[in-house]
Amino acid sequence: MNRIAIDISKSKKAGKLITRQWFLEKLFEYLLPLMLVGMFPFIAIMELNSNLNKDEPIGLSLTFLIFTLTIGGFMIYSIFNVYKLKRIKGISRGKNSNLIKKIAEKNEWNISANNKQIAIINFSWKVSGTDWGKQMTIIYDGTDLLVNCISFGLHSSPSPFHWFANKRKVNKLTAEFENGIKNVLQSSR
Repeated sequence: MNRIAIDISKSKKAGKLITRQWFLEKLFEYLLPLMLVGMFPFIAIMELNSNLNKDEPIGLSLTFLIFTLTIGGFMIYSIFNVYKLKRIKGISRGKNSNLIKKIAEKNEWNISANNKQIAIINFSWKVSGTDWGKQMTIIYDGTDLLVNCISFGLHSSPSPFHWFANKRKVNKLTAEFENGIKNVLQSSR
């Protein structure tokens, strides 16, 4: 079953997963990763400042600062996009659902929930050791699909640090779904 309670109607309107959580849960979901991401640039700035004050070479400190700011920027981007939904154009609700089932079977993905509003796909860690704790949420919005993939960390909290790998899963589903639509449309002619 899905690990987070999703408000489907609000999610459709917002274009991102809207979860039913306590305010403190939402706060810690963003606060802890932001603190972890901000810690390294802070350390790099302090090291650079120390080197400047002591008239020591700053090359290594400056390189470390640029590296941490770059990685920090990517992580902040992923923190704020972890719940974003990708819209995929479909055909009809029934055909979309059948295509999702075929794609899941082909890739050995486990569909843990599937109804008229939502489908939840859990990935087996046996296929790929990096897929442990990943969950793909597919919301049916008329003929379209709204797709998001989240990795879960400690205490079932969403981990923004896996956002780029999760985006690859969504892109894989999108590509296979669009190919499936082309096949369905060609076979119906």
